[in-house]
Amino acid sequence: MTIFSSGLSARFRLRALLGTRRFFLLVLAFGLLVAAAIASPAYAQFFEVFGFSRTPLINKGVTERIVYDFPGSKTHVLMPKFLAKPRIFQTGGGDQLVMLRTPEDTCGLYQLSETIAPYDAGPPPHFHFASSEWFFVTEDSEFRIYGTKEYNPLQPGQLPGINAPVPVMGSITLNKGDIAYSPKGTLHFWHNESQSKQPIRGFYNVWTPANGVTNWFDGVNNVDGSTKSLNLPGPQATTLQTALWGVPHDPTGRFVGRADYRNIRGPIAASGDHLSELQDLFDRGEACYPKS
Repeated sequence: MTIFSSGLSARFRLRALLGTRRFFLLVLAFGLLVAAAIASPAYAQFFEVFGFSRTPLINKGVTERIVYDFPGSKTHVLMPKFLAKPRIFQTGGGDQLVMLRTPEDTCGLYQLSETIAPYDAGPPPHFHFASSEWFFVTEDSEFRIYGTKEYNPLQPGQLPGINAPVPVMGSITLNKGDIAYSPKGTLHFWHNESQSKQPIRGFYNVWTPANGVTNWFDGVNNVDGSTKSLNLPGPQATTLQTALWGVPHDPTGRFVGRADYRNIRGPIAASGDHLSELQDLFDRGEACYPKS
């Protein structure tokens, strides 16, 4: 009986040892897979898609210039005509940008997109060295936009948190009829916080000038014009690809001094909506709308 018990104990010890060894090997294999994934070449987090959910308003905008009039916010905008066959780009976060006008058909003045933003979507902190940007919300939503508390634009070659001071940031919410303006060189980003948890429609982004915007969203990340993978970790690849087009993005939060950047609250610099400038761009760009 004693001999049987000792043999049984030895078997259990052997099985336990083998089980521990298998567990260790599984953990090691998992770790190697994770390391390989982190170290594997990264592609740009933007790519073209070939279809989107068209709304009656978007279809109407192909045949005539839509008028938005919001007396409460004193916002009145005569939109440009939309392209019948716009290119559509999707980001790694799932939002789609429908390029309703581009520099090629606006006399080089601006680029316009309707951004279809799922709930909780939004880009990381970024800025444009050479472009200003408008954000125009035309449907019910709760849309948070982040900006600097003081207007101190970054110059080419400066990166906040690296060779330039980290700016103090704040954020405000935009609702139907609101429009916000981000001057060139100023950090900003946005986030869909709508209580309905539905994708935002009727949210327009306008960049001026817009040189390289299409290349940026096309995922071009090499100076030879290709989209081949970069031998860099994902966040670093994103920063490098976007910086190539003058729009450095930072998923790590170093630009704003914190990783939980969506929790930033507080006032932002009042730079006006520059609505008259936007309307002038829209009106002058119609001279280059494609002839049918």
